[in-house]
Amino acid sequence: MKQRARTDEDKQIRIDEILESAKKLFYRSGYQGTTIEMITDDAGLSPAAFYRYFKSKLEIYRSLNSIAIDVLQKLIIEALGIQGQTPPEKLKGITNAYFRFFSENRELYEISAVLHLGQREFFADLEMVPLLEQRTMDLLSVIKSIIDEGISGGYFRDVDSWSSAVSLWGMIDGVLLLEVKESTGFTGVDIKTLVNQMIDIIPNGLSAQ
Repeated sequence: MKQRARTDEDKQIRIDEILESAKKLFYRSGYQGTTIEMITDDAGLSPAAFYRYFKSKLEIYRSLNSIAIDVLQKLIIEALGIQGQTPPEKLKGITNAYFRFFSENRELYEISAVLHLGQREFFADLEMVPLLEQRTMDLLSVIKSIIDEGISGGYFRDVDSWSSAVSLWGMIDGVLLLEVKESTGFTGVDIKTLVNQMIDIIPNGLSAQ
C-alpha cells in the first residue's frame, strides 16, 4: 500500500492514479460493475484515500467526463489552427478531430458519451451537470460560428446555424456509436470509410451551390 500523500505534488499523483484506474475500470466493467474498492485496489490505495479526493463514484465519473472534453477541445483547436482554411475545410477538420479523439481515447470517449450511466445515475447529483453541459455548448458554439462564417462567405446556404451545428454533432456521434455497438461489422463498411463519407456529406449538405 502506498504511503499517504504529503505534498501538493504527491496529492496530484494520487488523484491521477485514481482517475487512471477509474477510467480503465469504467471502460472494462461499466459504471454499475465498478466499485470504489476496485478502483482503489487497482491504484494501490486504500478506500480512505479515495474519499480524500472524491466524494463518490459519480463524482470521479464526471471528473473523467470533464477531462474527456479537455482532450477533445485540444484536438479541435489543433485542427482549426491551420491557417487559410475555408469553412467546409474547418468542418472537415472538426470531424477528423472527433474521430481522432474516438480512436486514440476510446475509454474517455465512452465516458464522455455517458454510455455507462442510466437516467437515475446521471441525475443523482446535479452539481457538475451544468458545467459539463456548458462545456458541450461551448464546443457546439464553435461549429455554429463556422457555419455562420460559411453562410456569410457564400460557402453554405442560409440555414439555422445552431440547429445545424447540433445536427452535425449528432451525425458524428451517431457514426461513432455504430462502432461502439459493433454494428459496422455486419454492414461490411468499416468505421474509417464511414467517417470519410460523412466528411464529404456534411459540407455538401450545407453547400450553397
